[in-house]
Amino acid sequence: MSCDEGYFIPIPNLHRSVLLCIDDNPAELRLRARVLFNAGYVVLTATNGAAGLHLFTHNHIDLVISDHVLQDVPGAHLIAEMKRIKPGVPFLMLSGLQDCPQGAEEADVFITKGMSPPELIGAIGKLLNSEPAVGR
Repeated sequence: MSCDEGYFIPIPNLHRSVLLCIDDNPAELRLRARVLFNAGYVVLTATNGAAGLHLFTHNHIDLVISDHVLQDVPGAHLIAEMKRIKPGVPFLMLSGLQDCPQGAEEADVFITKGMSPPELIGAIGKLLNSEPAVGR
């Protein structure tokens, strides 16, 4: 069968949410990116705040996951700047601390590192389904 015969084959919507992960620990970043990719997300990664901000401003991003403690900038400051640029993008802050650190209120959700992949994916799904797409 050739395309000249006029057959139309519908292609399903293949849009996948784009997540930006920022963490200065390369091993944790790779593991998190693999888990999220396997869950069906497109994943962009950055190992510092400056690279993350660059990716954020030059790409369509549906959700940002950032470590609270980055070498070049506190995660809360990074999130505040990103929210100023694209206020409709939800943010998930990660930290090795059990209690919410100062600045965690900038994020839409605060999660302690070490949670199981299903818990992380569940939190991401809730954020993506509850936020309007304005400013993404």
